[in-house]
Amino acid sequence: MSAVHPLEYLIILTDREREYLVRAIESAIHVRKRHQFFLWAQGQFRGVLQHEILVCVRLDDNQQVQQLECLHGTVLKDESYDRLCNPLSGVAVTLARHCSLTNPLILASSGALTPEHAELRALLTQSGLRNALACSTDRILGGNSVYILFDLVEEPSQRHAHLLELLLPHLQMAMMRLAESANAEPGMAFNGATRLVTGREVEILRLLQQGKSNHEIGTVLGISPLTVKNHVQKIYRKLNVQNRAHAVSRGISLRLLDSGAG
Repeated sequence: MSAVHPLEYLIILTDREREYLVRAIESAIHVRKRHQFFLWAQGQFRGVLQHEILVCVRLDDNQQVQQLECLHGTVLKDESYDRLCNPLSGVAVTLARHCSLTNPLILASSGALTPEHAELRALLTQSGLRNALACSTDRILGGNSVYILFDLVEEPSQRHAHLLELLLPHLQMAMMRLAESANAEPGMAFNGATRLVTGREVEILRLLQQGKSNHEIGTVLGISPLTVKNHVQKIYRKLNVQNRAHAVSRGISLRLLDSGAG
């Protein structure tokens, strides 16, 4: 078999792509807080890679979720968010784990795929998603981070993967600053969060992570479903979230669900 010349894989950026890329890189250094990350992702970053949803997943060495951020410009229903971002079985988490082995991961809505990737594309279709593009960082500092774009305006290709890889260090630094910012907020650091969220609420959060209903949680803890509901609403307010999946994701990011926490 003849050798493949490396220039066959060389991607030359257009003037427009270079301009938008530089804008995204320059503005990324100002991202410190979640709302700034959202505005950047929906603005300069999206100018380079037009998409509907960006999910950032940090995995530990055991491929367990340590941090998860979901940024989207459209309204996601609770069930759609859970299907996408559930820390145990969400589509984004599944793709992140695959991307740790196959990087970058390109799932277009059509075209030939390996059997394994065909299963992933079927998973996208079942979740009402058209396509996906994922890139992973190297495994450093006890894990790796994966950045996944869903429903790109153009079908994802090696060109789009190259652009995402160019922005990967800036995404990673923004995520790290975001985590530091969250830890610096009053009551949101690890020790502060454990004081803010009660031991009973941490118990309920762990059961939410297992996918249990209010009735099932009440049975386990010996309290009424209404009491469980009230606790869940308090958890939402304290963690500044709107649904169960987001509450679990935030609990993981704040290390509330670590063994012994709470």
